[in-house]
Amino acid sequence: MQGLTYAFRFIRACFSLALKNPRLRKPGLYLLMGGVSVLVVWIFPLGVVTALLGVRPLAMALIGLFAILLLFVLLALGEAIAMETCLVFDDLIRTELPSPEINPEKRSFTHWGKAFLWALILPGLHTIQFVDQVFRPKHASKRDWLGAAYLMLPVISIEDRDLKDAQERITDMVRNHLVRFHPDLVRVRLVAGVVQWTLILCGGALGVWAGLAIAGPEVAGVLARLLAIAIGLVLGGIPALLGIGFGGFCRACYYTSLYQWALNVAFARLSGDTGHSLPPAILSQVLRTTHPSKKEEA
Repeated sequence: MQGLTYAFRFIRACFSLALKNPRLRKPGLYLLMGGVSVLVVWIFPLGVVTALLGVRPLAMALIGLFAILLLFVLLALGEAIAMETCLVFDDLIRTELPSPEINPEKRSFTHWGKAFLWALILPGLHTIQFVDQVFRPKHASKRDWLGAAYLMLPVISIEDRDLKDAQERITDMVRNHLVRFHPDLVRVRLVAGVVQWTLILCGGALGVWAGLAIAGPEVAGVLARLLAIAIGLVLGGIPALLGIGFGGFCRACYYTSLYQWALNVAFARLSGDTGHSLPPAILSQVLRTTHPSKKEEA
């Protein structure tokens, strides 16, 4: 229960910070605009399938396939937008400590392809790790860095790295014991995941219900089926986008905080001043510790 308390406290602090800083709200607007554009584009292939095949089993299978692909695209889009949130949140919580050199011209949507690729390969990496742990324990240690894979988006976006370099960077951070905190001690991932998937499933159910209510299997009119597809996508897609936006925002803020904490630990070792090894102030306040910087309150 304490982990959930910390999570709600942290999420509340992040939304409070977003209310004070318009820059932190912009990624959510970008997600909404991009997601709605994707939904509009998806109307055409679904409309073609519905118009040509009606409600035949093949049509239902194709619609289901397109729906799964749509969900993946929206989730990947959420990951890409989360990288922008990482950049903005990093600026807001950064202390006076040295930070990685960043090219300001690349502090925008320049890593979308990497975010899409990362969303695609991460489930496969976890599957391979599970198989190794069960059947090939000697090989499992090669992927120990996956325990800190949540640092991937902050490392890619803030340090301007590609996937391979980011993996090596995270591996070094794990090997040097810079990651001092298990992320699930503050259950941000759990809360974000539950809210996100609840809204996605509710949106999907609402979209299916609306589509069937407008054009059930007994309705043969092409226009009715097209209208059902359009309205179903909108009613199902908007809640899904809200869930993806909420989950992506919470995780991006939390992971960036943990990334900054790792940088603080590294600087404390270099400087010999253990006082610099504290987490960022927004996370310190959640954990009821102290921190010398108040920058994020500005």
